[in-house]
Amino acid sequence: MSRRDYYEVLGVRRDASPDELKKAFRGLALRFHPDRNPGDPQAEARFREVAEAWQVLSDPEQRQRYDRLGPLFRPDGKPLTPEDVNAFVAEAVSGLFRKKGRGERGEDLRYALTVSLEEVASGVSRTLRVARRERCGRCDGDGADPDGGRQPCPACDGSGKSPTRRLFRQDCPRCDGRGSLRVKACTRCEGAGAIDLVEDLTIKVPAGVASGQKLKVRAKGNSGRDRGEPGDLFILVTVAEHPLFKRRGADLLLDAPLTFPEAALGAELEVPTVVGLTTIRIPPGTPTGKVFRLPGRGLAPPEGGPPGDLHVRVIVEVPTALDAEARAALARLRLPAEAHPARVAWDQAVAARR
Repeated sequence: MSRRDYYEVLGVRRDASPDELKKAFRGLALRFHPDRNPGDPQAEARFREVAEAWQVLSDPEQRQRYDRLGPLFRPDGKPLTPEDVNAFVAEAVSGLFRKKGRGERGEDLRYALTVSLEEVASGVSRTLRVARRERCGRCDGDGADPDGGRQPCPACDGSGKSPTRRLFRQDCPRCDGRGSLRVKACTRCEGAGAIDLVEDLTIKVPAGVASGQKLKVRAKGNSGRDRGEPGDLFILVTVAEHPLFKRRGADLLLDAPLTFPEAALGAELEVPTVVGLTTIRIPPGTPTGKVFRLPGRGLAPPEGGPPGDLHVRVIVEVPTALDAEARAALARLRLPAEAHPARVAWDQAVAARR
């Protein structure tokens, strides 16, 4: 069953001529055609609605039946089924409890945003260019031209209530409870109630945000239909891979290379952090794989609280490209076995299995 008035869908009077119907249909079909609105489900639904209204009203016999049956009209000409009747009654009963401020909520929009780990450390503001549908300022989302675009509904005399089925106090099917019909579309939005808009929005990305988190900007989605609430804008955040740091919650992991002399003799090692440089002391005899913890040098948790830590793992690099002089120098540095406790334990384990 059709619940919207076909004449209102096309924005014409009920006594519109065939030429007026055709002109209205062509304008709306061009406006909402899917090829001109790729990826816009609202425009696609509007196009189907316009096409259905034109298919019925362009046929004189169909138009007569529609004028006679109103909301009980079926485009296929078949009689009403019990399911149709039940749906009609259910909608009538639900109208008793429906709020007056009806209108379909606008579609939510989704954008992807990639940020660096350095931006995550301190938080950042980004400007996004968002294409969305905004409520038409000329008609305030009504779709009817402010200058004589509506007239009182003749079926309900402007009351918005159906002249029949008083038992349910059902809304008038011709005007859908508005009390008026649109006879002239808004010249700015062509009856859509919304216009295309490209807006630059400043988005605040909080410190500590993680990949996969969504940021919500209220009321920055597409405009709602029939003055309904606008949808929201959801931003899916991705944190780019960093060449140095690995992330584990609020903690950061970093591998730092050490030369053999630095590991054996000790050294002062400059270490990068996400906000600058710091220096750690490498004690003599530091083995490869040793982890140094730098408290508070990680990331701030998105839920608040103290920042995480930076864990620096040192990796002792063994030289591979040696000339004769370097080889001789290393040979002179050979130490007795007792200077390498781990190697002594290793040799004892091997000897026990011979």
